[in-house]
Amino acid sequence: MAKNLYVTATEPNSGKSTICLGLLELFKDHGDKISYLKPIGQRFRPEETQDEDIELIRRVFNIESDAKLMSPVAIEEARDYIARGRQEELMERILEAYRTIAGGADIVLIEGTDYQGTMAAFEFDINAQISKTLDAPVILVARGKDQTPEEILSKCAASKESFDEQACDVLGIVINNAEEEAIPSIEAALQDWLNTEKLTLFGVLPRNKILGMPRIGEIAAKIGAQCIFGQEYLDNLAGEPGVAAMLIGNALRYTKEGQLIITPGDRDDIILGMMISRVSSTYPNISGIIITGGLEPSDTVKKLIGGLSGFHIPILAAEEPTYEVALKVRDMPVSLFSTDRQKLELVNFLVREHFDYRRLFDMIRLKKRRKLTPVVFLHDILEQARAAHRRIVLPEGNEPRTLKATERILERGTAELILLGNPDEIRHQAALEGADISKAEIIDPLESEHLQAFVDTYVELRRHKNVTEPMARDIIVDPIYFGTMMVHKGMADGLVSGALHTTAHTIRPSFQIIKTKPGISIVSSVFLMCLPERVLVYGDCAVNPDPTSAELADIAISSAETASSLGIEPIIAMLSYSTGASAEGPMVAKVAEATRIAKEKRPDLLIEGPLQYDAAISLETGKAKMPGSKVAGRATIFIFPDLNAGNTAYKAVQRSAKVVAVGPVLQGLRKPVNDLSRGCLIEDIVYTIAITALQAAQDGKLSAVSKVASGGARVG
Repeated sequence: MAKNLYVTATEPNSGKSTICLGLLELFKDHGDKISYLKPIGQRFRPEETQDEDIELIRRVFNIESDAKLMSPVAIEEARDYIARGRQEELMERILEAYRTIAGGADIVLIEGTDYQGTMAAFEFDINAQISKTLDAPVILVARGKDQTPEEILSKCAASKESFDEQACDVLGIVINNAEEEAIPSIEAALQDWLNTEKLTLFGVLPRNKILGMPRIGEIAAKIGAQCIFGQEYLDNLAGEPGVAAMLIGNALRYTKEGQLIITPGDRDDIILGMMISRVSSTYPNISGIIITGGLEPSDTVKKLIGGLSGFHIPILAAEEPTYEVALKVRDMPVSLFSTDRQKLELVNFLVREHFDYRRLFDMIRLKKRRKLTPVVFLHDILEQARAAHRRIVLPEGNEPRTLKATERILERGTAELILLGNPDEIRHQAALEGADISKAEIIDPLESEHLQAFVDTYVELRRHKNVTEPMARDIIVDPIYFGTMMVHKGMADGLVSGALHTTAHTIRPSFQIIKTKPGISIVSSVFLMCLPERVLVYGDCAVNPDPTSAELADIAISSAETASSLGIEPIIAMLSYSTGASAEGPMVAKVAEATRIAKEKRPDLLIEGPLQYDAAISLETGKAKMPGSKVAGRATIFIFPDLNAGNTAYKAVQRSAKVVAVGPVLQGLRKPVNDLSRGCLIEDIVYTIAITALQAAQDGKLSAVSKVASGGARVG
């Protein structure tokens, strides 16, 4: 039978839907099959008949339940049931929907009403009745914004009374959207009441300005405006709206960072002046412009705007007068969309960081089981990297995707970042992209105080290649060489590049400067194959065409270290077309010898080979083909005999099974350097930075083991 949890608010605009999103993510990460019910739908967009929270949850978590069952009653229907004294029928309809969607689920999260409209006064009682009917313990969500601690306490107490009257089990409360400086006083004001009522304060979530900011495209849709320029920038976040009615010289004095400018459509001077301010380093960056009154700029100005580039802002056109448009934008509720990854990640981060979910898990007695699903795995990478607290250098400092990834990494505290390049160019590009990189360190290799020392070190390292000081200086000012030298010198823990540069350009400096780990003869790679219920490691699928037995052994050892750094238990299968001695041939002999060498070098690792793929991955087949093996059927790391087999296999699995493949992740270097695809997404850069940070953290833990196992030999 599924466990239930009822999340409801003490008042409107509490942000309980964001709490629900974060909790569902936590339950899913925990390995539980989740379901979601919003018994009474209230948040309907124009021309739609389904509560928007339902559609958001269904899309984000791929829940296949019928939307009509997930929100079985609309607010108008609920009002009708109550007006006619038919509450029991209302509860029966909700219970019937619940029993259908709860089938097969471990946890059903039930979201309470929104306290909107004429029925708001009755909603405390309705929520209490639903909680009692479904036997769902309650968490109350209170709004922290624009309220004193005493007001928050009063509303929490009133809500608790309603649930007490129905003998509901209230577990505790969470305060959402509180000003950070007010959090200690809120906690102090609630403490005595919480102790008396025997309630848990699950957390106080600080206000995050990004979550309260709509995208320009959302504004356009909700106020019925048309985008006449800058369609590609409708994802810009809009700060507070500001009406520009003065002459441009005066209006510029009042602009603020991220502001959405609203002005009459015939004010050519305001429109052009505000656009120019967007690329000026002396004025704040606006997020967009709305022109009003059904007016548009003159044809000559429209032609001028159409030929401009680099402004990165949209211009919307609205029919209503300026004042009406400003009021609409100001009073418009901000929605969360399944496609807005930045906001969804922020919600998950805030709930995970500030909500005591472990205590909640204990309270509702969830089963303590956890599968390494892709969602869990990718989340854990970010969290473990955050705990590792490493410094990663990014040589492509002014590349747009890198700057946006930088913002996300710094926002979550996943790593400290160093951007290389001209500081003015980097900051200007970041401003154009709307990326906050203020917490990143920026270093210009040409102006660095370390340049001469790096040149001297490079001359020493490459003396056997007859490298002179002038040659070394020309090489070291290349940001990738400079960044690699920073890693070599311990000024950074790892390097990530490749969004603009080739793989060869990214990793060649590491061969020359960092070199391979002691006892490892070869740099190799792995792909992290994110299957639906587990993550596997495939190596080498990208670098070495035909490794020798000794090199194959080193690839296996490096892959084990990479897997361990990412939280994957290393159980290594050395693959071939033979399991044990079932067949003969040069390739089988190569794999058998590689297995022997790997076991000799690292007797602490679980390694078996040769193994066929089916014997390595299937427990039933493994028992039949290699009885008693600790690897057969349990492998997490699959080492292919050559690049032909590895590259073919990973692409076949990736495309045929629609599996996410993260990589290639480079391994075997003394310090981590990782390459990006030039077609990479922002998320690819984020995860590669996190993986690099974890490799750096793991290197320190394994260095002593590797040194002992290799007899102290230094290769490369």
